[in-house]
Amino acid sequence: MAREFRFREEAGWSHADEVLLCLDTGSWRIERPVVDEDRCTYCGLCALYCPVQCMVNKENHFEPNLAFCKGCGICAYECPRKAITMQTQEDS
Repeated sequence: MAREFRFREEAGWSHADEVLLCLDTGSWRIERPVVDEDRCTYCGLCALYCPVQCMVNKENHFEPNLAFCKGCGICAYECPRKAITMQTQEDS
């Protein structure tokens, strides 16, 4: 008997298309991640560790969807090449 799953993936993965997952950040984010495409090796660790799964695959790098990014900085912390830095919203 085939097992039927409630979600498309069995891990903590979000496609940000469900009602509770589409939470816009509003104006409360203090910092935002900025990706240096030249340093990025396209390893995908930022997308894997992003708690809200807002990293968008751009075919040669990942970049955050700022409509959903909370500014937590986990992507920058986990990037082994330090290709992601956190900048204050005023710098954007």
